[in-house]
Amino acid sequence: MPTDIEEFERALAECVTIAGRTMPGSTMISVALCTDDGIRTAARSHARAELLDGLQSAIKQGPVLDAIDTGQRVTTGDLAADSRWPRFTDESAQVRGVYCEPLESEGTLLGVLTLYSGRAGPFADETLIVMSLTAAHIGVLFRTSLDAARMREVAAQLKEALTTRAIIDQALGIVMAQRRCTAQRAFEILRHVSQDKNVKLHQIAASIVEKVSGEPPQRSRFEEPPQYIARRRT
Repeated sequence: MPTDIEEFERALAECVTIAGRTMPGSTMISVALCTDDGIRTAARSHARAELLDGLQSAIKQGPVLDAIDTGQRVTTGDLAADSRWPRFTDESAQVRGVYCEPLESEGTLLGVLTLYSGRAGPFADETLIVMSLTAAHIGVLFRTSLDAARMREVAAQLKEALTTRAIIDQALGIVMAQRRCTAQRAFEILRHVSQDKNVKLHQIAASIVEKVSGEPPQRSRFEEPPQYIARRRT
């Protein structure tokens, strides 16, 4: 089953592919994401775009890094005439134009969407629009993936809480029968034992159930709802 990261990066690849189809043949697109160790190319239209990202990371210089450092768009219409990144310029002779669009989500810088061009000169308005829309779409993809991951985490915590509660309820029934007391009193007994032994309440409950029944407590099963595929009516 694919992870949230894998799904996000697959969506990134599709996004870059779609954007690349609208660009001239001399252009390459990459998406470099920020990591603890620098940047990592998560999607690219051409293998060389990933190499160019990696080159900047290695020499600690280039428009991609400037876009990350400033959080601002960085662009050059003629790399050969631009003095900002001499080492990068020397080692990427076939690149003339570079356009870097920071990727953000909820105020957090995710990385940079970069367009490398083999032609000098200003970028066409249509190209700038596509890059801007692509960057915005990537931000939406990230938020959607993050929300999905959070929902799965909450669901997992809820399932565990419900399962734990079921075990505690089994133990409460045993204590009520043995002590002939109310559910409230049985819960207080379990809580005091938990505090005295510095052991979690559900663990105390599980040990009681196992001691009485001779078997580990049965964990309730909470299944995911079935996935239905809507069929078109003919």
